Amino acid sequence: MTATNPRPLTTNSFAPGGYDGPPLPDPLPPSHGEPLLDPVTGEREPIKYVPAGSQMIPMTAAQIADLVRLHQPPAPQTAPTTGIDRTAQRLAAGGILAAGAGWGVGEALNAAAGLGTGGLIALAALATAWKIGPAMGRKTINNITNTTTVTSTNNSRWFGKSTTSTTTTNTHK
Repeated sequence: MTATNPRPLTTNSFAPGGYDGPPLPDPLPPSHGEPLLDPVTGEREPIKYVPAGSQMIPMTAAQIADLVRLHQPPAPQTAPTTGIDRTAQRLAAGGILAAGAGWGVGEALNAAAGLGTGGLIALAALATAWKIGPAMGRKTINNITNTTTVTSTNNSRWFGKSTTSTTTTNTHK
């Protein structure tokens, strides 16, 4: 069986009004398959090829950025806090510190109030002994320095005549 074509195809067969075949689908929008224009510069975005399995897919930089953003893991969630709040812990610790300091100061003042006349006399005697103590046990140390200087002078003359003079000096400190 042979198919018969009611009209032979020519170069003008697809011109408006020249096609007699089944109806064609609506034409694609003018931007289909075309690179997008950059809104700032008005130029086309460069196409980059991205590997996908054994194929390379053409994509624009904006599409690649969207693809990367979609495949990033979500930001980690902070773990819920358990136990006592940190601020509450600091406030409680500050209160305990203030109570301990107040109790310690009260104990010191109570001890000072209980110090009687006998305690003050003992304290005065201790201070006096501390001041006088070094003078009581002091020993006398004498440093004596003796210096002796001897000067000899020898004069020799002709025919075996010579004279000698000696001077000695003692110093005591």
